[in-house]
Amino acid sequence: MLIIVLFLIAIYLIYKWSISTYDYFEKQGIPYNKPLPLIGSNRNLFFNRKTFIEVLHNWFYEFKDEKASGLFEFRRPILLLKDPKLIKQLAVKDFDYFMNHRTIITEDVDPLFGKNLFALKGNKWRDMRATLSPAFTGSKMRNMMDFVSTVGHQTAEAIKKDIKSGGVNTFEFKEFASKFTIDIIASTAFGIEINSFKNPTNKFFKVAKEITNFASFKTGLKFAGYLAFPKLMKILKINLLDKKSCDFFEEAIYDTMKTREKHGIVRNDMIQLMLQAKNGILSHNNNVEEKVIDGFATAKESQLGKSEVKRKWDDADLAAQCFVFFLAGFETVAQTMSFVGYELACNPDVQQKLFEEISEMNDEINGKKINYEQIQKMKYLDAVISETLRKWPGAPVTDRICVKDYELKYDNKCIKFEANKTIMLIPIWSIHRDPKYYQNPDKFDPERFNDENKKLIDPDTYLPFGVGPRNCIGSRFALMEIKTIFYYLLLNFSIEVTEKTQIPLEFEKTPFAIKPKKGIWVELRPRN
Repeated sequence: MLIIVLFLIAIYLIYKWSISTYDYFEKQGIPYNKPLPLIGSNRNLFFNRKTFIEVLHNWFYEFKDEKASGLFEFRRPILLLKDPKLIKQLAVKDFDYFMNHRTIITEDVDPLFGKNLFALKGNKWRDMRATLSPAFTGSKMRNMMDFVSTVGHQTAEAIKKDIKSGGVNTFEFKEFASKFTIDIIASTAFGIEINSFKNPTNKFFKVAKEITNFASFKTGLKFAGYLAFPKLMKILKINLLDKKSCDFFEEAIYDTMKTREKHGIVRNDMIQLMLQAKNGILSHNNNVEEKVIDGFATAKESQLGKSEVKRKWDDADLAAQCFVFFLAGFETVAQTMSFVGYELACNPDVQQKLFEEISEMNDEINGKKINYEQIQKMKYLDAVISETLRKWPGAPVTDRICVKDYELKYDNKCIKFEANKTIMLIPIWSIHRDPKYYQNPDKFDPERFNDENKKLIDPDTYLPFGVGPRNCIGSRFALMEIKTIFYYLLLNFSIEVTEKTQIPLEFEKTPFAIKPKKGIWVELRPRN
């Protein structure tokens, strides 16, 4: 009998603990999504009832006329900001209060993951951002463009040869794009040419697929564990990503850096830039920068990213930056490419107009490899990519955690943020699809970004690479990759829908990933 009583008391105490934070928004008069004990506002994700995008939209429109509303990630209060001006206030004007992302994996658990720019905090993040900022300027992209263009040309030639010899011309586009992006990373980071279309079983591609399988049940469970019980996961030292695969890339990074330093090898790639950062000789060249044209979606660097850095970095710090460059450059860019391919297949009029622009550029450069300035001159290509990033942003949400106590006052309301406790969530996907900002938002319409119309877009409502000083540092590189592959693809192929193309797309009910149910299938038909 005593055991039963103690058990019931324990259950009661656990229940009270699980709901102890749930009065957070009620006390402040902020409308909020009613949570379940321990699970919080995640019930539809937890029980696989809806996709992540559906859940996000439900949160966004639950209190339609409110600029902000509350929800709970398990026990943790999260403020969902829906008003672009409030987002700008917190993420830009009051950045010092909201400098950090929430911590999922710390460097004491996994140095390769915890030391990267996305995970770093406070002054260490400031110094690393300023250190790396010169590596992602337009002038540095110009230097790396030759590698990207070479891979783009090789990709198109390999596919043409394969189709001529009787190979298939129907592709799952995410898989296709992943091969291109891993070839780019191998070339621009490690100085290795692997050609994943000729050698689809190469070690780089195989390991990259294992690391970035975020939609797997196992990875989702680990991710949920770090969100709900971070201290326990750290004590148990459970790695989010596959350790063997991470070790492979870590060794490749270290080996390449050591070989370069030992033999004095110089190559205009990411490893070379990391070595310059290590030696304190990586810096902005403002005279060159003024001449570089950027695409509409390019994230602008803040003054914080141009400050002087005196901190010394070791190989582990820089290896972590190469690793996150790989993660973002492989998975996120491949996902965006798959959506570009999908929209071009579904909108042949858009594809034809883009093909004509590409043909004109090819004639202008006499069929030579395209360079950085030439790819940036193509206005319709930029409009197509910009519209894809509006409709299908690579990161559907981003977050910030309050680092100092803060009060947000608006519309006769006052929300109190507690340092290192309260998180703000920025629903990029939902803002991009809000008819208040984009007419007929579900339509793919690159003309939104032509010279006349793009002036009318409120920049606070277009956030494909995040917002404020903590935006994506690699936006120029990502855009260069995407534009280059579609330049060479459309020059050589038309992209067609097939019987396997799912229209409209449906998504898997995975908690933390955007994954089309049946993939994105297209046919690449060689042009005459």
